[in-house]
Amino acid sequence: MRVKVATVLLVLILSSTLSTANPGGEGDGIRSRDCAGSCHADSSSNGASTANITIQFQEHVYTGLLTEVTVTISDTETAYTSLIGVTLLINTNGAKDLPAYDGWEIVADHNGGTNNYVESTASSGNMEVSWTLRAPSTGTLTLYAAVQHGSPTGNIAMTGISSPFTIDVEPVPENLPRLETNWEPPATRELGEETTIILETTDVNSYLVEMRIGTQITPLEVTDDEFTIPAASKAGVVEWRAILSGEGPDQTTPWFRLIAEEPSWGVDETSLYMQGFAVLLLFAGMVLILPKSRKEETMKEYEQTSIVREMIDLSTPVASTGPPLPAGGLPPGWTMEQWEYYGHEYVDPNKGGLL
Repeated sequence: MRVKVATVLLVLILSSTLSTANPGGEGDGIRSRDCAGSCHADSSSNGASTANITIQFQEHVYTGLLTEVTVTISDTETAYTSLIGVTLLINTNGAKDLPAYDGWEIVADHNGGTNNYVESTASSGNMEVSWTLRAPSTGTLTLYAAVQHGSPTGNIAMTGISSPFTIDVEPVPENLPRLETNWEPPATRELGEETTIILETTDVNSYLVEMRIGTQITPLEVTDDEFTIPAASKAGVVEWRAILSGEGPDQTTPWFRLIAEEPSWGVDETSLYMQGFAVLLLFAGMVLILPKSRKEETMKEYEQTSIVREMIDLSTPVASTGPPLPAGGLPPGWTMEQWEYYGHEYVDPNKGGLL
């Protein structure tokens, strides 16, 4: 049995080297380019992706305000899973390449988190992912988008990176209608739940709000800086934006993504620890009880064997040590004990027998 277990473990260990790509991905996270690539394979074994990668920004990016960056990926030869990981970076060095190093704040990623690395499924090798960012201080900055995915054969990881995209971050003009600097949009919600959003603005006299599902755009009613996005009946994404008007030039916010999710399962850590402790006690109890039960079973077998032996001994006739009995059996008045000691005298008259 031990040999079989060892053989199975050895096969599993060896089989892990047969494929260097991870078809299931690694999940969204904060990752540099080297980390994101190595999550799918050793960087030395990666292949070059055929993907075309482009980055789009809004026309004006103002310091401290929200903006949208969209990465478009096309002509990608992916593995059968069509899963692609996209990483937003500020250089190609593989070190200190996170957007935060240049002061970018990720307010929301494509999947509702706050990560620079996200995974999504491509359709026919094409995909679009977006981030909502808060711009850093003024200056000229550079962003890159890197991709990693499985190969069509599924045995290596493919990586690629875009050309640099330059962004000029401008100071906020006077009287610019805008959202408050610290205001952030909600990114996720549960199914069947309406979402009421209250906008916090500066230098805004009026605004319109539009909701987009797929390619259909619908205006939403706004009352006292407040509007409601209808509940979702199934998991999916609805987008919305606001067109702000005031003394300065009108401003259009990014398309904010609101993701409807299935309710997540909550885990009570205290209950989890208690259950683990109970299982440990149960296992320890079984270890302590099992030898005792085995011993009792052995004793019972021994006692039963002794009883059987005694029964066999009692039922077995004891061989007589005297002469053979007469044809009629013991003589009248004789006992077996007497026959064993004096029977020879009975059968031999010359020795004082009765015959």
